[in-house]
Amino acid sequence: MRAGRLLLIVGLIIVLVAVAIGAYMFLLGGGGGEVAPEPVEQETTPVPEQEVVVAAQDIPRGMMIQPDSGAVVTTTWPENAVSELAVTSADAVYGRITRQDIARGTPIMEGMLSDVPGELGDVGSDAALRIPSGKVAYALPISRYSSVAWALKPGDHVDVMISLLTVELDEAFQTALPNRFSCASPAEECEGGVLGRLEALPNGWVVNVFPDEEQRPSLVTQLTVQDVTVLRIGDWDEPEEEPAQTPTPAAEGEGEREAAVPTPEPPDLVRPLTLVLDPQDAAVLKYAEESGASIDLILRSAADAGVEVSTEAVTLQYLFEQFNIEVPSKLPYGVEPPLESLRPGAAGQSQPLGVEGGRVPAIRGSGTPPEAVETEE
Repeated sequence: MRAGRLLLIVGLIIVLVAVAIGAYMFLLGGGGGEVAPEPVEQETTPVPEQEVVVAAQDIPRGMMIQPDSGAVVTTTWPENAVSELAVTSADAVYGRITRQDIARGTPIMEGMLSDVPGELGDVGSDAALRIPSGKVAYALPISRYSSVAWALKPGDHVDVMISLLTVELDEAFQTALPNRFSCASPAEECEGGVLGRLEALPNGWVVNVFPDEEQRPSLVTQLTVQDVTVLRIGDWDEPEEEPAQTPTPAAEGEGEREAAVPTPEPPDLVRPLTLVLDPQDAAVLKYAEESGASIDLILRSAADAGVEVSTEAVTLQYLFEQFNIEVPSKLPYGVEPPLESLRPGAAGQSQPLGVEGGRVPAIRGSGTPPEAVETEE
């Protein structure tokens, strides 16, 4: 009896073990299918790298790179990202001079280096490095009042306003009117003179009316070149000068002690101003200068940089119509001496506006000293 019960227990154990093994094999095989193969790792081809020399710091133009300066380091870059002109060995840059400013992290190219200091002049001036692509630099003379009382500084945005004096010309001769005439054939009744216009007097006589003075030029003012950048004020080869130090005598009771206080030097009568602008605008300024125009700079607000504005040309007619100025009435009385100019001068001194003796008066901002301007005694 015990032997039969023992056999039954052993049989049950064998059956359970067989079932467990079968279930495990079923799960391992994915539900009775084929066993999935293990993934095979794919081999990748490494990208070839190449050594390249880069700037470890900002390197200024004209610096000689030395091994102990720490200016450059050697690193590896993907070979397909390295230029053919790149320097691949640090020994190739030591003892050489930089032709230009090199920013940190920039690969060193052969064209950036020079073995001879004199070759640095071949790459141009420092001023050229500060001009954006597509722009040019143009210098013109300025004075105190044409430069907003010396308020202009590098980086300011300015507009250029010009004033021109115009006269009527004979189109064929290109000379100022009126013309003079002479008789082509001898005739007693023909007399040469100034060609004016024919008018009939109240008594019926027909006369030739001609001007009794030179032609008065017409003044026009307009805003021209706009939103140009101030690059520099003063000469490029001169450093900024500090105000002169003038010793001041000590006050009473302070002994012989003297205190140095800054005394600003008198402003220059004329200083050069360099602007950055389009090439066509530079041609406009050149024409204005050559034609004797008065040139003034208008300082823009920092918030208006890049804003285009539109203005009207200002003439005498514009002023009278825009501001409702009345023409003075002709009266049978006046003042003595007659007022011929609003320019300051001694009482009774005549200073007529316009062309006098074939010369144009000194223009505002031209820098012409007052003593060089001819006035009528």
